[in-house]
Amino acid sequence: MRQLPAEPADPANLPVQLAAVLAARAFGDGRTAVLLSPDGLILQAGSRYQSIVGGQSPAGQFWPATMGAGAAGAEQVLAELSAGRQVDRIVVLIRDRPRWLRVQGWPAGQSGTEAAVLVLQIEDLTDADTASLATQLIRDPLTGSYNRRALIELAALPATATAGYHSMLIVNVRGFRRINELWGPRVGDDCLVETAAWLSALIGDDELLVRLSGSQFIVLCGQNSTVAGQLAGSASRQLMAGRRRILLSLQAGSADRPAGGSLLDCADEAERALSVAKRDAWRTVVSWTQEIASDAGQAAAEEESVLQAVAARQEAVRFQPIVNLADRRVSGVEALVRMAGPAAELPTERILAASHKLGLTPELAERVYDLAFTEGLALREVFPGCLLGINVSREFLSTRLAIDTVLGSARKAGVPLDQVVVELTEDVAAGLSTDLLASELRRGAELGMQMVIDDFGRGETSLSLLRKLPLSGIKLDRSLLPLDDDDRAWDFVAASVHLLNQLTDRIVAEGIETELQSRRMRALGIDIQQGYLFGQPETSQHWLRHGLLLPAS
Repeated sequence: MRQLPAEPADPANLPVQLAAVLAARAFGDGRTAVLLSPDGLILQAGSRYQSIVGGQSPAGQFWPATMGAGAAGAEQVLAELSAGRQVDRIVVLIRDRPRWLRVQGWPAGQSGTEAAVLVLQIEDLTDADTASLATQLIRDPLTGSYNRRALIELAALPATATAGYHSMLIVNVRGFRRINELWGPRVGDDCLVETAAWLSALIGDDELLVRLSGSQFIVLCGQNSTVAGQLAGSASRQLMAGRRRILLSLQAGSADRPAGGSLLDCADEAERALSVAKRDAWRTVVSWTQEIASDAGQAAAEEESVLQAVAARQEAVRFQPIVNLADRRVSGVEALVRMAGPAAELPTERILAASHKLGLTPELAERVYDLAFTEGLALREVFPGCLLGINVSREFLSTRLAIDTVLGSARKAGVPLDQVVVELTEDVAAGLSTDLLASELRRGAELGMQMVIDDFGRGETSLSLLRKLPLSGIKLDRSLLPLDDDDRAWDFVAASVHLLNQLTDRIVAEGIETELQSRRMRALGIDIQQGYLFGQPETSQHWLRHGLLLPAS
């Protein structure tokens, strides 16, 4: 018998007789072949075709209409073949569960403008060995879970075809970046394999596990799924990687899928629920609720208002004084971005979050820093020698553009670099790799700027991480400060200050609102303070006209 090439150089010239031989062959690698007439009637089918399509007779139309889901994909295959084109695509067929088929085809025995026959090779990828290159079209080679492409192909089916999936979980390996950083990618891979095995053991026969990307997995859940409940009850386990014992911990967002709703919309809601879970170190599974939906709507409105404000160049800067009560002077001012128009009421952190999502951070940051240094320089007339502090967001720092943008704005305004304080929110330290964070801080410090961690105590930054960073100071977040004279609460503040004193000589207490808080902080040796007790954020013109009168000591 003549040996046929896997992909003929000119498939259209393949004789009809050889195409028939091809269709009759039983391939050893799990493929089968089908020979069709140009209008889609089956002329001949390989022995595996019936098992692939669920025992249907090979007589009649290719991909019988009774198969339901997947028929649209088959129709597209036939349309392209009939137009004289070769095809190589994934088609999803749902019977008792989804099956992903690779369908390759070409017209053969072409006479004039029409093909005499259409030849298909069909390969069922669903249960094949994950080491197979073809199977990796729909499977993650590391974990064996389905991959993003498999999910996209499934989500493209009509909602009625995937109605058995009533909800969705998006699961994230907590602190995965830090695991990779501390122990290396091989240990990181071990964690992903263990996570996939863990989740696979939790899901039912009617559920699917997908590795979405990086350290995130998706579980497509059936009607009576118990996966979310099991994770909520126990979302941590010990993993031995060589001689290392690692705590593997998961967080998840879940969303119910409304009748007729798309899988992708459900995934979007689960992703937003996961983002809520990530804000709280103690939460494991967060479900999409109307409250989260309302917050998402508010975020969208904020993004629109920031977009309009940036387009209209409506950014502005407000300055809040930082006082040193030891010598009764203003030692610095912090510049805070504000917007006019619809975004006028947004605080700095919401403006920064919206600008990041819109991709506007570099443009907005340069304009705000230009304003901050130009107007801040004039404030040194009423606050001699005061430092000028500006905020740098986590996302902006990760682009490696932040330090250069600060440098350019300071030089344009003529501000000495040793008078510039770059304030990084604590989230920065929690969200970036140590190497990147230290590298960018070191660049700023070598230029002469003072690098400070802002809002310490609001997030998850570890003291061991801070010890590795070239810091000029740390600002205590207002959430750490008790509002009353609770000695036990103040003992906690005292212990925190004692530890931080081992890391830096300059600690600033933020959020000081009462004389009591100011006195208690001074008793702990913290003379540098900032808060409404001393002054709210105001325009530079306000401070130039009125100066600042400190409260009685």
